[in-house]
Amino acid sequence: MTETKSNSATVRAALAFIIIAGIVLLLVYAKSLLIPIVVSSYFAMLMFPLVSWFERKKVPRVLAITITMLIGLGVVVGVSWFFAQQIGSFGADLGGIQVRLDEVTGELSTWLRKNLGIKQKLSFNDLDKKAIAYLQNNAEKVGGMAFSTLGSLTIAILIPVYLFMFLLYRDHFTQFIIRLFDNQDPQRVIEIVTDLRQVIQKYISGMLKVMLILAVMNSIAFFSLGIKHALFFAVFAAILNVVPYVGPLVGSIIPITYALLTKDSIWYPIGVFLSFHVIQTIEGNFLTPKIVGSNVSLNPVTSLVALLLGGYIWGVAGMVIFIPAAAILKKILELHPSTKDYGFLMGEEDTEFRRKHGILVRFMRRKKGQPN
Repeated sequence: MTETKSNSATVRAALAFIIIAGIVLLLVYAKSLLIPIVVSSYFAMLMFPLVSWFERKKVPRVLAITITMLIGLGVVVGVSWFFAQQIGSFGADLGGIQVRLDEVTGELSTWLRKNLGIKQKLSFNDLDKKAIAYLQNNAEKVGGMAFSTLGSLTIAILIPVYLFMFLLYRDHFTQFIIRLFDNQDPQRVIEIVTDLRQVIQKYISGMLKVMLILAVMNSIAFFSLGIKHALFFAVFAAILNVVPYVGPLVGSIIPITYALLTKDSIWYPIGVFLSFHVIQTIEGNFLTPKIVGSNVSLNPVTSLVALLLGGYIWGVAGMVIFIPAAAILKKILELHPSTKDYGFLMGEEDTEFRRKHGILVRFMRRKKGQPN
């Protein structure tokens, strides 16, 4: 009997391994097919409330979807145009940054000679000059990458087509899920599907709201410090915030370095650093928990694993896509009693439980006469 149970457990473990390996292989080799589908599904969830609002106003579904997609396209084009203009303007200033970089290199060499006795002049073998010259000569191309990307087949054709179909046939997909789980109560299935859709909507719309607030806060800080291209750095850092840990780091290093090379006082880059520190503290402790919601928040370990796994499988796109995918998986796991503990493991720590548990442990130790 025991041997039979052992064999059964081994078979289940082997089957689970084969399924996971198959999913990973599918994600790797079907990347070009799956990324547009996943991105389109995210946009469909995000646009669904607006489409429903138009339909409640007696607008036909096809027309409601078309209007919503045109609004979304306008936003994407506007953001792309903004970055193209800002990057082009930024490239025009790179010549002045080269002069300042030479000055900083000379000042650092002097400091090293006086304080550490290093007489050899600091040199990067013209690496900095070549890098800046490349950026300056190609700034317009970099600024136009957003528009060339919009012209690619994936973005310009596949995603809008998938998006339109997802919104048009959303009731059909719901009926399919009901048929798939025909042994379950249809009302319960609809509730679960609605719950999952709301989770995705809340996560993505919440992240967009957080990015907007961060862009405003960053802009106020940078304009107050007199940092040139403040709006560009502010919006860029806010968008990068969607990638946990890596995004905020990159978003802060660039304006700090720019302030160091363009300002005549060390207090400016220090001011940028302190501003980022305060803003990120507000974001992590107040904005994201309140706006995105704790029910879809992931703990740092889960976020880091999703980030690294997404980057390994799908590159930069995967780093962005896998974070909300992990939040969706967490919610799915929480829906079933047999897997809800795994969903709990992926979520944020319950500080209230830890506080009460800590008090209980200390009380039990006192009763037993043990030290705290």
